[in-house]
Formats: sequence, structure tokens, C-alpha cells
Amino acid sequence: MAQQNKNQPDEMPLYTVVDDELYDELSQLAGQKVVHVEVWEDSLSTELEGEEVEAGEQTSFDIDLYLADGAYFELYSAACYDSPDGDPWQGLDAVSGRLTAVARQGLTLQEVAVDEEDQLVLVLAYAGGKQLFLPVAAWLIEEWDELPNG
Repeated sequence: MAQQNKNQPDEMPLYTVVDDELYDELSQLAGQKVVHVEVWEDSLSTELEGEEVEAGEQTSFDIDLYLADGAYFELYSAACYDSPDGDPWQGLDAVSGRLTAVARQGLTLQEVAVDEEDQLVLVLAYAGGKQLFLPVAAWLIEEWDELPNG
């Protein structure tokens, strides 16, 4: 089983590393259409670090990603990149707006990948074969019945 943060007694534990078993489970979600994306104003990583970052300079975000099959990811300290070696998207409003725009273009979970530290990287595809890479420090995966208003 993947490593989970055990320091949250009243909350669901967060996944922080992908092992082979979890990778196989997550890979089954590849090809799913993303039906809703939400970027949170408050970031767990900012709270844990205790350091305020100006909204316009922020590069890591807490993002909810809802898939068509009823699964959704709660992504913590996720960054958004156009390419694996590019610069991260920056600014809360800019990232929120850009993610909403690409979701309207038919965003799909193309691939579940793992970086050199065994951390989750979601590869999303949208209009014209463009890709979006989301390396994630921690996450949960849950089921949804109703999409949030938005």
C-alpha cells in the first residue's frame, strides 16, 4: 500500500507516494474525461509551511479534479506545467482561469505517471493534443455523487 500520512487522526490519510499496486489502480482511470476542476484559494502546503505567498506568485495549489466515472482527486500542493521541463504556471487567479479554460476544451486524464521520488504526476490532455503535467505532493481519491456548484 502507498505511504500515507498517519498524523491526521480525524481525517482520511493522504497518499504521498505511489507503489506498484496503487499505480495499477490509478492507471485504470486513464482515458477518463475531466468533468470539473476546482482550485482552492487556501493551500494546505502554505498552511503547513506557515509562510504566506502572494496569490500572484503562488506556484503550488490544492486542486479538486472530478472524473466522469465518479472518481475525484483531491490534489495537495500540485503544480501545473505545459511540459515536464517547463516553468510552473503562476498565480492563483491565472491558474484557476487557465484550468477552467482547458477543462472546457475537453480535458482528459491521459496518463498516471510517477516521478523519480515515486510521487504522483497526472498527465492531462486537451485540445489539439496539448498536455498538462500536474506533479502532486499528496492526494486523496474519493467518489463523487454530485458535482460542486460552479
